[in-house]
Amino acid sequence: MMTMNGELVRRLQAMATDVDRVGAWSQAVIDALSEAGCWRWMIPTEFGGAGLEPVDLVVGYETVARGSMAASLIFTQHDAAADLIVRGDNAGLRERLCPKLAAGAYFLTVGISQLTTSRQGGEPAMKVDWDGMRARFDGDMPWSTAPAHCDAIVTGGVCADGQQLIACMPADSPGLTVAEPMALSGLQSTATTAVHCDGVEVGADWVIRGPVEKALGSRSTVRPLVVSASGIGLAGSMVDLLREIAPKRSAELRSFADDIIRHYERVRGEILDAAEMLGQGAGLESRKAEIRSTVNDLVVRLALVLMTLAKGTGYMTDHPAQRFVREAMFFLVWSAPETVQRMTLAKLLGEPETD
Repeated sequence: MMTMNGELVRRLQAMATDVDRVGAWSQAVIDALSEAGCWRWMIPTEFGGAGLEPVDLVVGYETVARGSMAASLIFTQHDAAADLIVRGDNAGLRERLCPKLAAGAYFLTVGISQLTTSRQGGEPAMKVDWDGMRARFDGDMPWSTAPAHCDAIVTGGVCADGQQLIACMPADSPGLTVAEPMALSGLQSTATTAVHCDGVEVGADWVIRGPVEKALGSRSTVRPLVVSASGIGLAGSMVDLLREIAPKRSAELRSFADDIIRHYERVRGEILDAAEMLGQGAGLESRKAEIRSTVNDLVVRLALVLMTLAKGTGYMTDHPAQRFVREAMFFLVWSAPETVQRMTLAKLLGEPETD
């Protein structure tokens, strides 16, 4: 199993609070990921990538998030886009882009929430007209991370017959408009925003899959654990700080820190065990919501314990505790279908776990 890259963690942690306070795009974060070889991790070896196994990818995503949640969001969205290309039906696109992706020479993001969790149940947020030669997109990608800084956006929409199509859309496509970055309570430096398409056309050579009933159906086996791995990374960063602060508090307060740290270690072990199972060909469909809600519960409880023990100092903008609290709240809304929301609230509002 891949070990955590301590140098990458330290480098990202050293800039995380300043990057958060400034709230602007940081090339230094991208440079740190590039120099650590992160862009190669999920690209197959035949294209110059590392082709990491699921458990190693999970440790990698945990590592990046332990250093910086902003870096984690940017990186995981790039990897989600790359994964769709790697596992898509367009071999020519795969062969054209994957060597560039492995070299860190082509930067991607996704804009697919309109097919997963955003604006479900009514008119499609993004419509596609497909004539067999080109796809024309009209509508919105409600959430996309760093689209203004990307070479292309992997997005999808719904055809008139209800089938879906996903494509890699060059960022300079006529008719594509990137809105100003959203005013978020955290992770502002990720330049997350909405993207509008007004008759954006892409040729068949950019289509990844479709039209089919579920265009996102074939994805990496590790995808169900990506958000949870990022959550464990954030939890680990909070634990690092808690271990610095707790010894200065009373024995009774330290006991709360000890309890939540033990819980963190158990949950991390469960995540790694699940990743090992994926590597052995087992599925996680029946467990992924439970795993995700457990991680959500953990990061929220950890943030509350950390802020309480940090006291007033932790509430100041130059202290990482206040940033961790805001970033923990992000897990309540990040790719969270209603099942995960219900299970998370049941854990948070129920009796706390005890040893």
